[in-house]
Amino acid sequence: MPGQLLPPPGYEPRVPDGATPEQCIALWLDLMDTCEQFLLAGLRREIGPKGDLKAAYRRWYVGWQEEHDRMVARACDEFNRRYPGDGE
Repeated sequence: MPGQLLPPPGYEPRVPDGATPEQCIALWLDLMDTCEQFLLAGLRREIGPKGDLKAAYRRWYVGWQEEHDRMVARACDEFNRRYPGDGE
């Protein structure tokens, strides 16, 4: 598994059997909160204890959005390359 970003089949996290939709949503929200805490901790480490965390987050988010836009544009270009024409 060294060097792999995704676990092999059977090692992925599982939702408990019989979980309700509300419990699944709560799990998802907890995961999102945990990811945000990791992001904020990484930004805090970069800027130091006296740095402006909100400004660092804004800079990170702008960069993330720009990269996302480039990715979508590349995907559209690739789609157009593979499927030329007017969609017929």
